[in-house]
Amino acid sequence: MRNVFFGLGLKYADDAAYPRIALGDDGRLIAVHQDQGANLSYRIGRLDQMAIVWGDGADYGRGQRPAIALHGNRLVEVHRGEDRDGLYSRIGLWTEEDGVAFGEARRYASGTKPSVAMNREWVIEVHESSWNPTLWCNIGRFSLDRDEIEWSGNLHFDDGARPSVAINPAGLIVIAHESADGGELYLRVGQIEALDDDHGRDPQIVWGPPQRYAAGARPSVAINQDGDVIALHESGTSAALMQMFGRIAEGRVEFAGEPVQFDDGLRPAVACRGNKAVQVHESENFYTVWASSSRIVDRARWMQDHLPQIGALTLPQLTTGASHDAGMYQHGALMTLGKTQDLDLYQQLSNGIRYFDLRPKWSDGRLYVAHGPITGPALNQIVDDVARFMAEGHRELVILKFSHYAGFDSPVYERLVELLQSRLGPWLYRGLPRGRRLADVSLRDFVHHSGVVLAVCDEEYPVRIPAAGIWVYRDSESATVAQGDLRVFDRYSNTTSFDKMSADQLQKFAEYDGRCIGDPELPCDQFLLSWTLTPYTGVWLVSQEANRRLGAWMAKTPRENGHDRVINLLYVDYVEYARATDVAMSMNGID
Repeated sequence: MRNVFFGLGLKYADDAAYPRIALGDDGRLIAVHQDQGANLSYRIGRLDQMAIVWGDGADYGRGQRPAIALHGNRLVEVHRGEDRDGLYSRIGLWTEEDGVAFGEARRYASGTKPSVAMNREWVIEVHESSWNPTLWCNIGRFSLDRDEIEWSGNLHFDDGARPSVAINPAGLIVIAHESADGGELYLRVGQIEALDDDHGRDPQIVWGPPQRYAAGARPSVAINQDGDVIALHESGTSAALMQMFGRIAEGRVEFAGEPVQFDDGLRPAVACRGNKAVQVHESENFYTVWASSSRIVDRARWMQDHLPQIGALTLPQLTTGASHDAGMYQHGALMTLGKTQDLDLYQQLSNGIRYFDLRPKWSDGRLYVAHGPITGPALNQIVDDVARFMAEGHRELVILKFSHYAGFDSPVYERLVELLQSRLGPWLYRGLPRGRRLADVSLRDFVHHSGVVLAVCDEEYPVRIPAAGIWVYRDSESATVAQGDLRVFDRYSNTTSFDKMSADQLQKFAEYDGRCIGDPELPCDQFLLSWTLTPYTGVWLVSQEANRRLGAWMAKTPRENGHDRVINLLYVDYVEYARATDVAMSMNGID
């Protein structure tokens, strides 16, 4: 099903706390925050693929705990007074010609910790009492001259703390908050009742029952026009920031699963429009604020669902996420030393990853995967994960690349082939037309009838021991590259410096002309961008910098280089934190 994953954020402001964010239908966004004193500031930006491109910012007043809402070119900001003397709102206008212009702040209620949301017709504000853990709601409409908000309500609707509110175009409202005694998170779904102007009735919100949905602290919530709900919160026990995704059904939110960590930090805030979402949060260590974006999409079937846009693409034209040492996801004293992922193969496939680097090892009469001297899970467990995913009916193209064999000989290789054929036989690709190469087949033709697994094996085994559904892999620089059914440019940078790695990989892409290094007369089928750093151990620590920056660096990298070639494989550690699938979708031209 559809879901979000924000991954690791990038810093966008210093000397900042209490961030909040609003997102417009056109991809524009505005974030507000306060500094360590009581200066209130905003910063504008826009979504570019999966990157947030930040623009100007400025101070706009004084106060505490600001919140912001955006619809069209109109803004509504709320905050607590600098002297804690009540809650204030101001209207703003954001135009291309004049930028952001805020009006005068006007007091509208007493209280603390305000949150605000708006659609074309309504402004909804919620806040906590200054005196006790009770929650209050105001409904606003713009005056006829559009220069102020006419508030009504200030009604108590629940007990609790730290509320967050969101509204969609149809007037469907979601409020999330902490329990009155802390530690538990609740939400309520509501709908604005139509005004009865003949009888002078104030607008009202018809609330559904309270719904406990998680343990944690400082929730934030967003809703789009489809009724998709995104909920973020602090774990409450650590600096972990958690995300949840669900849909409104019969007056409550049906969540897709348990909370999932996406980053570390404090005070997360979320906004969404259409199929895009953004989040901001404060650092857990410094007065800095960070942001990232996510698609709202079913990553398990992203190829199938977008065949009209990408079905004609062949392997040299298609971009996908790729998993480095894909099988090294297990925990354990020794396994942690070689750990490069934290999702198993089924979870990586569900996250949209479509290329897997697997390094088989024969040990004690069994097949495993390994990373150097560190042994990972049994290979049959990995293959069963792939079979489970394919059996669900996903029309996706999955590439399993086997190389770096350890403890192998021909009989062991034959066991590998038998395992693949017996467990993945219905999906192994065997139907290459005569006279064509794998690189000539379009995605639509690969998955015409069902999902497909393209199993490719390096070294001499697949040449000497040919088998149905098993294809020959070769690196571009191999002396035997002519034997390759799939030829890939794959050169890592061998550094722990992000600056050196990114410069080296992008230079390699700029120079890539689609010819094999081992034999320039032969076409190379795919370019692998090795967006990985290579410490002796502790991959997670160094992977974070590279993963935070993948979306931003790809957004500013031309889709085609000077040789009309594209990046085909976004090869990363800890794939979900890099948002490799979301980035790949953008690079394929999917909105």
